[in-house]
Amino acid sequence: MRKILICFAYKGTNYSGYQKQPNKVTVQSVLEDCLNKVLKEKVNIVASGRTDAGVHALKQYAHFECENKISLDKLPTALNTFLPPDIRVYSAKQVDSSFNARTSAKTKIYMYVFCKDKIVSPMLFDMVSKLDYKIDIDVVKKCIEKIKGTHNFKAFCSSKTDVTNFTRTIYDFSLEEKQNYLIFKISGNGFLYNMVRIIIGTIIDIARAHLDISCIDEMFKTGNRALGGKTVDGRGLYLFDVKYD
Repeated sequence: MRKILICFAYKGTNYSGYQKQPNKVTVQSVLEDCLNKVLKEKVNIVASGRTDAGVHALKQYAHFECENKISLDKLPTALNTFLPPDIRVYSAKQVDSSFNARTSAKTKIYMYVFCKDKIVSPMLFDMVSKLDYKIDIDVVKKCIEKIKGTHNFKAFCSSKTDVTNFTRTIYDFSLEEKQNYLIFKISGNGFLYNMVRIIIGTIIDIARAHLDISCIDEMFKTGNRALGGKTVDGRGLYLFDVKYD
């Protein structure tokens, strides 16, 4: 029995998120069906984490165990032959039996992209979130500094969660202005359900003067989601990468 780690990417527009759900088309269900076809055995994949409907991944990782002895150099090509074009497998390698794509992850990196164009290109409408109001960039940067570090992020988590430990550490958080795009990039040791989208939405609402910046400290202190901003659209969110060392 081999344990294999694959690296893959997907455009999330046509899927009801990553994780398998009854009567839904998800990235996991499509990928597992393809693996079963190529390997001629039933496998169950364990990913580094889940993404919601419409969310994309530039580098996602998952492991599975199999008996098949197919060359790992050939496996990505074999899978991509059967996969839809909005899911691509980049690489496959054998890992130690103790490795787990979810629990072995040390750092997860997400990216969120806003477009400030008055009319968003039809090529990008499902890949970016439209920002059609003015925000104070200096305020955004002040918010970013407050978010960094180790905090109780309960107020930045959807109520639809069974997690009991809400403490997470944000290692780095940045904003890049590139032409008419605002690109947020955030890395940490883990993220709660909708955490990135709530962080970004809260920052945007503060930067457009709908909330006071002090609400961030109050959210950390009280765990009250109602003190924060909106949850931004999933279409602008990308799982950028996952680091295992």
